[in-house]
Amino acid sequence: NSFKTLVGGELTSYNEMMSKARALATKRMVESAEALGADAIVCTRYSSASVAQGAAELMAYGTAVKFI
Repeated sequence: NSFKTLVGGELTSYNEMMSKARALATKRMVESAEALGADAIVCTRYSSASVAQGAAELMAYGTAVKFI
């Protein structure tokens, strides 16, 4: 795997894991906004960081808004 990274190959299992993590983070963000009574989320952003060797975290955040 490290050779693939070195030469620009794709790490399929890592990409799949991050895709699932992004979907879950988005789902949780939407659920939190709905619990607040929000109509939408604006300025959505994603942030990821390595927390340990072989482990990463992904955060989704934005501003929950209510239309008046």
